[in-house]
Amino acid sequence: MGIEQEKTYRYLIRIFGTIALMITSYNEYVSYGAVNQYGTLLILFLYILIIWVPKIWRSRTIYIILSIIIISTALYLHYQYGSVNSSLLWPLLFLSIFINRDYRYVTIIVSLVTITVIALVYAFSFGSLLAIIGIFLVVRSSQIRQNAHALTKSHLDQLDQAHRELQEAHLELQEASAHSVRYAALEERTRLAREIHDGLGHQLTSLIIQLQALEIMQSTEPEHMPERIKQLISIARQALTEVRIAVKEWSNDEMGLGLVALKGLITQTGQRSALKLTFVEDSPITEWSIQTSIVLYRVLQESLTNVLRHAQADAASVHIQEKDHNVYLRISDNGVYTATDSLKIGYGLKSMKERCEQQGGTCQFEPVLPHGLSIQAVIPIGNPTQS
Repeated sequence: MGIEQEKTYRYLIRIFGTIALMITSYNEYVSYGAVNQYGTLLILFLYILIIWVPKIWRSRTIYIILSIIIISTALYLHYQYGSVNSSLLWPLLFLSIFINRDYRYVTIIVSLVTITVIALVYAFSFGSLLAIIGIFLVVRSSQIRQNAHALTKSHLDQLDQAHRELQEAHLELQEASAHSVRYAALEERTRLAREIHDGLGHQLTSLIIQLQALEIMQSTEPEHMPERIKQLISIARQALTEVRIAVKEWSNDEMGLGLVALKGLITQTGQRSALKLTFVEDSPITEWSIQTSIVLYRVLQESLTNVLRHAQADAASVHIQEKDHNVYLRISDNGVYTATDSLKIGYGLKSMKERCEQQGGTCQFEPVLPHGLSIQAVIPIGNPTQS
């Protein structure tokens, strides 16, 4: 039962209890004398106070005082004016159950006193016994309902806490994945910078030295100058080629972290293992969102890990292509897997499929002839603008 349902339930009990009290008081005391009627009206008024007074105004002291007045008034009417009906005291038990559950021990004492007064002062009939049994059953059912409500609330709180923790863990994993992609991209940029420095720097140094030697040969060995000039032109062209390659790499790098991160991961894997890796761009590549970059990075990472651990392969190729508003990533190896083998979908492969499906894509596993495994991930990227 929810909080709103609980409030509605207690509100209806108040209404029903008030109506029942008014009807009972009228039916049982209308024929008594004026004093009995006034006393009954006083007790009825006190019951209505207990029922309807706002919770913010309630207190243990007020509850005790009102209960004492009700019991005292009922006893006064009984001994002084011959009131023999115990109906003035029974409602106090029900109110203790439904209205004043916040004062547990005080409520128990008031209930015991009320039952004792009814048993000793008024005629303890079979109907009174049934009323006590009924009250006991109502109390027990109320306790069971309260315990069930408290248990449900506890479970909901635990589920909410677990949900919050899962959300925090998910955000941390997303952040860690983004850091991994950025780290791979940074490492790949560092490699490009090193290659530019080592390759182009070496070519330019060689060109400078030979130009200096050409100045000397001009006076000592003029017949060898044409051959030396051809060598210098070859070195210059090679340097220009390396510049163009570097500019293309940096241009792709500026488009986003995705492509350069994949290249960085391939470079890392190749340097740390004996696996021969090739990377092929089968089409112009556009900029990807960070989510797409993370999914492709994780698919490639898990694929290369599986190749190193299980495939027993010595070579693998990675193809990337954009087509029909989708990016295709295919990783193929020359491992021991064949079409006749049963592919075991473990945690790694299952995780790849789930990552791709969460992005609205697919991930498929196919054999490579004559042996090996191919993994192809397809991720939608909207309507990209080709560079």
